[in-house]
Order: sequence, then C-alpha cells, then structure tokens
Amino acid sequence: MKNIFHIGYHKTATTWFQKIFYISVQNFKVVNREKIRNYFYENINEEFNSNNDLIFCDEELSGNIHNSGYSGFLTNGIARKISEFENPKVIIFIRNQFDIIPSSYLQYVKEGGNYSLKRYIKHEEFSRNNRTSLFSYSHFNYENVISYYVSLIGRENVYVYLFEDFISNQKEFIDKFTETHQFQIDKKSIDFSKNNNSYSYISLFLARIINSFSRKNVIYKYYILHIPYVYEYAREILRRVKFFPIKNKSFLGGELRNEIQSYYSESNKRISNKYNLDLEKYNYPI
Repeated sequence: MKNIFHIGYHKTATTWFQKIFYISVQNFKVVNREKIRNYFYENINEEFNSNNDLIFCDEELSGNIHNSGYSGFLTNGIARKISEFENPKVIIFIRNQFDIIPSSYLQYVKEGGNYSLKRYIKHEEFSRNNRTSLFSYSHFNYENVISYYVSLIGRENVYVYLFEDFISNQKEFIDKFTETHQFQIDKKSIDFSKNNNSYSYISLFLARIINSFSRKNVIYKYYILHIPYVYEYAREILRRVKFFPIKNKSFLGGELRNEIQSYYSESNKRISNKYNLDLEKYNYPI
C-alpha cells in the first residue's frame, strides 16, 4: 500500500492538484481534507484504513505561510506523524523565494490583512518569532523541510519539484509526474486553465483600506470598525480588477530583495546540488 502526501508549499498550485488532478486519479483514493486537518492539526483521532492507495493533499502540511508553521514545531510534528504511516511518499513543490514571499503577502491581504509588505515581513514590534504567529523567512528555507523528511523516511521516498517547471509546461510536467508516481488518469480530461487571479496594484490598495472595516481571522492587522459582509463582497469585486498587475520582483524593492538573496543563497545552492534542482534556470536566490 502507498500513502502519498502532497504537502505544498502554499502558492505552488496545490489547490489545482486538489481540485483538478488528484480527484481524477483512478487508482488512488483522495483523503478528505477535513480528516487531514483533524488528524494533523487538531490532534483528533481519525482512521485511514483503506483497500486503496491513498493521497493526502493539503498545503498546510508544510506549515502555514503566515506563522512559519509555528516556528517549525507544527511542520516537524506533522512530518513525524507522516513517517509513521505505511510506505509514505512525500511530494514537495518549491518556488522561487522572490516570488513566493510577495505572493504570500498578497494572500495575507486577501484573507483580511492590511499592513504593508515590509511590516508583514519584518513585524519589528515582535522580536521573538517563537512567541508570535507571524511571517518568518525560515519557513521558505526549503533545505530544512526536505532534509528532515529525508532523515525520517529516506531520500528515495521524498520527491521535490519546482513550481516553475510545472507552470512553464504543464502538460509535459504532468506526463512525467503521472509516470513517476504511477497515476492512472485520463490526461485529456485535465483542465489546465488558471482560476486563481492575483491582486493588481489597484485592488491591493483598495483591499487594504476595506480590510480596516473587517475583523476576519488574520491575527496581525488592525481594524477601525467591523462591518459585516464588507470583506466578502469586496473580495469578490476586487479579484476582477486586473489593471496594473503586480510583478513580484519589482514589488519587493531593493532592500527586501537583498535580504532575500542573502538569506537563501547558501541553502538554495546546497539543495540545487544535492537534489539535482536547476534553481539557477529560474533565477532563485543563489
């Protein structure tokens, strides 16, 4: 029996794999996300007995982008639980930090946040990351997560993919992906269209103002007054505003780009060499 765990990261098309790809795989059963969340995040007992090979797909299995998997404690705890399953196979998608960090910030605003990119990243009023549920560069140090899974279940059971390889040629990527994991699927029926539209500069500006009138479930934010449903209506409208799209690299600015380059370059070089990942092709910080 195989147990495949597609653990994310966030912002690497995990939702597409959940809603489009895996549900079409004929020789595996997809585990309900509520059961995944109960067992791995809430410590609620769940039974996963099945005559079928199973797929567990949820981006939170790699930790949450806004709290760094609680300084990695949740991420590592999940990894240990996964290692206890019969014949576990772990799939990890990574993405250029110059792209995934601003995308995480835009997701924070979509979920109700309203601080600036710089404040979201630095949150200087909270100096101890282990005491706060906030963004941390450490979450996107992929070497930590990859190496930990390798130590638990072996290199042969850990599969690392580049999000950029998937985006650049989806059909070719899926051909190789299905062959590697022996998925039985009618590839002609797969919908490769993109539905997850990112904010533009205009929608981002308006969203930060509107989010000041909604509590939502974002911890690190402020609100002046909570107006019921304003967030829900605004989000539906703003996602349609596509003028002046945001380009991640220029959006970061020079100071943050230099920080990101300095923080990740060495670990990216190591995983590039160790796991045969062509990070330089996609201009990762190296």
